[in-house]
Amino acid sequence: MKVLLLGATGNVGSRLIPALIAHKHQVVVFVRSASKLPSTAKTQLTAVVEGDGTDSDAIKAAILKENCGAVINAADLAAMTRWHAPSQLPKIFAAVAKAAVEAGKERGGPPLRCWFLSGFNLLDGPKEPHLLADYLPFFPEHRQNYIFIQKYSPKTDLAWSLFCANLLTPRHTPAAYPHPTEATADNLVAAADVPPAWSDKWKGIPVVGTFLNILVNASGYRAPLEDCADFLAADLEKGLGSEWVGKRVGLKVKPRAG
Repeated sequence: MKVLLLGATGNVGSRLIPALIAHKHQVVVFVRSASKLPSTAKTQLTAVVEGDGTDSDAIKAAILKENCGAVINAADLAAMTRWHAPSQLPKIFAAVAKAAVEAGKERGGPPLRCWFLSGFNLLDGPKEPHLLADYLPFFPEHRQNYIFIQKYSPKTDLAWSLFCANLLTPRHTPAAYPHPTEATADNLVAAADVPPAWSDKWKGIPVVGTFLNILVNASGYRAPLEDCADFLAADLEKGLGSEWVGKRVGLKVKPRAG
């Protein structure tokens, strides 16, 4: 599959390039400045498109010109709280979604497959209908993006998924080429809309149990960047048949047996 990648010079995006290539995808990157791409990455790419991540028309043009079947948005980081200066993420998120929807409709046929990097606290909380964000009110722009994306049908408009990881750390710095063989999606456990392998160990403590249980659990949701990149690249091989279409996807390293 030909994949348009935004955020190729960031922590996740730089690991996605070798992971996508390892899974036989063709990678087209959309970057503000091609000069920021390391030479090891440039030689692996199908195409490089320079542009602004908030420019929906430019992103749409890149999708159509390069005939991309999927998009991954790994660009920018959300502001930590509502008291911090707003980031560009909501504008980029909206621009990418709009571009992918319009490109798909203009081209005809099925909707594009699209992964957006999002936030762990967008997953469901322990009490319906609350999200973890109701207990951990950080990175509020992710909720804004989630509300925005729900206006698009994953069956007819955009086959979207939100990647809701928490603590991501690199196996290799800088990103390794080729993709490291030990970094695989098989090392991870994932779930749709809820945190996988959640524990209620501390929930029974009076008064503070629910909140304490969330804090303790959240600190354990860690995963290597390279393994996450492999997860996304492997999923794109499934196309529109992916079980994660229209879902918020949480993941972590698999608990050790025993």
